[in-house]
Amino acid sequence: MLEGVAPRLAVATRLPRPALTAEGLRQLTAVLLGAALVETLLLRLVTRIGVHLPKEGVVTRAFESASFLGSIAFNFASLLAIALAVVVLASLARRMERGPAQLALIGLSVAMLSGLALSLTTDSPTADAVFGVAAALLVGAVGLVFAREANRTFGDRLALALIVAAYLSYQYYVLSHLFYRIFDYGAVPPLSISVLRLGEVLAVAAAAVAFWAWGLPRRRRVGTAGLAAVATVLLVLIFAGLSPYSTMAILALWTTGLSLILPFPVYLLALALYLLTLMACWRSGDGFWTAAGLLLVLLAGYMPEATYQHLLLLLGVAFLSRAVPWTAPHPAATA
Repeated sequence: MLEGVAPRLAVATRLPRPALTAEGLRQLTAVLLGAALVETLLLRLVTRIGVHLPKEGVVTRAFESASFLGSIAFNFASLLAIALAVVVLASLARRMERGPAQLALIGLSVAMLSGLALSLTTDSPTADAVFGVAAALLVGAVGLVFAREANRTFGDRLALALIVAAYLSYQYYVLSHLFYRIFDYGAVPPLSISVLRLGEVLAVAAAAVAFWAWGLPRRRRVGTAGLAAVATVLLVLIFAGLSPYSTMAILALWTTGLSLILPFPVYLLALALYLLTLMACWRSGDGFWTAAGLLLVLLAGYMPEATYQHLLLLLGVAFLSRAVPWTAPHPAATA
């Protein structure tokens, strides 16, 4: 009987192990983008607008359906973002030489994921602080250190630096208040509001620099459909801007985390440049990871509310930096 089993075991040991290919990761990223878009539209936008609408008949059912589908998309996107973050961080750690830098990256990754798990299960301020500090350091490392090692152009590095600086500005505001609460300090952290507003200015500036770095070289790829899509979004926002300013500010804060401290036309121009860049990269064929990174950063928003939105921003910065091997451009393609 053992003689019959041995050949089958030998064959089993020779079976290839399943591997996550570059194309598979691309498809998973596309699924994450779709789920995050649905969550943003249904949960962050439609559901919150629906709170202010009279809930009778069809409106009530539509509101409940949007809330239900948005919650499903949120949970699915959260799980997928965690899985992709693990894959990206593991890939970064594997490509590094053994030494203190690799250990630091692994330690920060473990701290972030542990803080995330504890935050979801215990709702502890300390767990939130661990997650926040680790996430901020990882975003800074990926967006600044790894991007420099990936031989990105000056425009690429400047756009990434502004995105990272805006995120770190927001994190300073949040973490400073969080640590003051943990240590029971009654005072307001120094410069917290000023740094928060500075970060919003940096986020707006990042949109313009992103267009210069990634959109301008591909401007011919936008096409009529891309221009029509961007124009539609801008017209909707302009129409919404005709409503009371406080309403527009609330909607902007809910969806993108912007408090509109600058004149409204500045945000329209920045969004137009950002969306044109996203369209140009998406339609260019060689800019999928750049487009995916830009969209993830946009969906994360300037003030990420949920922990999964921090992961969206981390993934977006990683894709934009091209530090992860499978996001590297083909030698003959434009980065």
